[in-house]
Amino acid sequence: MVKNKKDKGIIMDLKGMMLELAEKQADAMKDKMVEELGSEDMASKIASAINKKIDIPFVSEDKEQIFFEKCVDVVTDIIEGMFKK
Repeated sequence: MVKNKKDKGIIMDLKGMMLELAEKQADAMKDKMVEELGSEDMASKIASAINKKIDIPFVSEDKEQIFFEKCVDVVTDIIEGMFKK
């Protein structure tokens, strides 16, 4: 329990500092996530996972992989755009 105005001010400053640090950490994590999501390696892994689950009749696995990589590229571009706003 807060006993006086000075203690209340210290608590408010501490809350402000904690909030500022949390926002900086969240921004850094967001930037790292967007960077990782936009990487070729991640796109390939996501596309491969989709390709394992979905079979397109009369289309070779190689062509399916290319198709799914392009789909993943479109989706990741949209997600990156949302985070960069």
